[in-house]
Amino acid sequence: MFEFLALYGDLYRDPILTAMIAGLGLGLLGVYVVSRRIVFVSAALSQTSALGVTIAFYLSAHLGLTGLLAELLAPALAILLSTLVVFGLVWLGERPTLGRDALLGVAFIVPTALVLLLGPLIAHELHEVEAVLHGSAVLVRQSDLYAILGATLLVVATQIVAFRAFVFASLDPLVARTQGVPVRRLDAALFGAIALLTGLSTRALGALPTFGLTVLPAIGALGLNVGLKWVFIIAATSGAASGLLGYLLALATDWSVGASQTLVAALLALLLRALGLILNRRAPRPPASTPPEKARRA
Repeated sequence: MFEFLALYGDLYRDPILTAMIAGLGLGLLGVYVVSRRIVFVSAALSQTSALGVTIAFYLSAHLGLTGLLAELLAPALAILLSTLVVFGLVWLGERPTLGRDALLGVAFIVPTALVLLLGPLIAHELHEVEAVLHGSAVLVRQSDLYAILGATLLVVATQIVAFRAFVFASLDPLVARTQGVPVRRLDAALFGAIALLTGLSTRALGALPTFGLTVLPAIGALGLNVGLKWVFIIAATSGAASGLLGYLLALATDWSVGASQTLVAALLALLLRALGLILNRRAPRPPASTPPEKARRA
């Protein structure tokens, strides 16, 4: 493995870095996704982004688009369609209706069906479509690396500056509104960040690993009895490690890259959950309080 990387390290440097950076940003945002029980949002955005990329392949093939325009069309359409879904989610808000669930269901099912229908119409790009769905591509464009790096830096910087506000608005929106916190604006910023990074990551890595790197690291980190800041740090670190180790596993075994990254993320999540159970059992239990009746008699 090390001899292989020594020989081909320059060739695989960009995809490895892309997977690590995307895993870090997706793992960070995934804590909000899992803790707010909106996992289906990430799934819907991944499929919507995959549809945007597939439409870009279709237009490029039938209109003869080449060069920078063809290269930018895929991430642009992926982000555009994801942003439309996010706009619908923000507009619906937390209304006690089936509106949000219906939107997510349509945003997941319809793009999946359209991708499967458009795939055979672009035979020359069929491998690219397969890579977008399952993350089977080994190499990535350098432009994808720079775009994901910029988006991840923006996400991290936003979280550092307004971490308390995002957490407050996400975990206790009712109280946050009474305190004057702009919950809807923060939700729009959060969902917008998820849409941006999901769209870019789907184009570079595929829909399957994008969804896996969003959800699985957060599931593992939330099983640990640590402070909330450490949950975000551990989830981001686990996401980056899953992107790296999954890629190396795919190179060593000739497995699909996206499937390998997803399986590694699942394994790390299980290890973190198991560690959380062990630590919780070893933690000293607080002394039992004296029952009121016995306290009165004493």
